[in-house]
Amino acid sequence: MEQGFIQKAYGNIVMLEIPSFNRSGLVKHGFSTRNGGAGKNPYNTLNLACHVGDYPETVIKNRQEVCRALEAEIEQMVTAQQVHSSVIRVVGQEHAGAGAFSYDTALPDTDGLVTNVPGVLLATFYADCVPLFIMDPVKRVIASVHAGWKGTLSGIGAEALKKMAQVFGSNPRDCLAGIGPAIGRCCYEVDVMVSDRFRHQYDWCEQVLNPGADGRVRLDLPAANRNILVQAGIRSDNVEMSHICTSCNQDMLFSYRGSQGVTGRMGAFIMLRK
Repeated sequence: MEQGFIQKAYGNIVMLEIPSFNRSGLVKHGFSTRNGGAGKNPYNTLNLACHVGDYPETVIKNRQEVCRALEAEIEQMVTAQQVHSSVIRVVGQEHAGAGAFSYDTALPDTDGLVTNVPGVLLATFYADCVPLFIMDPVKRVIASVHAGWKGTLSGIGAEALKKMAQVFGSNPRDCLAGIGPAIGRCCYEVDVMVSDRFRHQYDWCEQVLNPGADGRVRLDLPAANRNILVQAGIRSDNVEMSHICTSCNQDMLFSYRGSQGVTGRMGAFIMLRK
């Protein structure tokens, strides 16, 4: 189903949505863009992260706008202090509001969130790393996962599927997945030490590596995460990809590398309908 995502406008806000997730009717979800919202350079306009130096009141206002678009409540948002780990946390109603208004109250040392509670809004944030959504329409379980190169190397997408199976009985064959906008092979170079670690970890790794400049290597992180999800049991035709590079599209998306490290963050939001 690699047909790309749908762009949908909610007033001034533009979100990217996964076609198969929309067809399921089970979730409200979206990957934000820079369109809409409030803020000033270098965080304009729809920065959604509290930890990058933007005014907290601006971030909260932007989050409230996204929540209105998704028919969600900001008090039901759950966020994580993303640290490039492979840690997946199962969250419930008791976690609602974690990190919604302050980075300090986000769940610590966590890069993936899983829930089966309708109305709890999972939120993770990005400016080049790979956002992953997983949905089990049979058991009605969802996951939102942040995968940088370290999380990808440790197979965080597979860890999310494992957690869904252990806690809720999910079968990966039943699951749908979406891989959102991230830095593409076209713009993402790593050193030989990193590429060698990927080669050691994954026998399919040459599919996602290409020679770069000055002895460096181009790494296709979105494709690597797709391979990890398929290897973990998701059917290949149940994985949809945005095919949008954050660094190539900075008029639309934030890019950490493209902006030399000073920029806002997009959000990936998903919630089971009540």
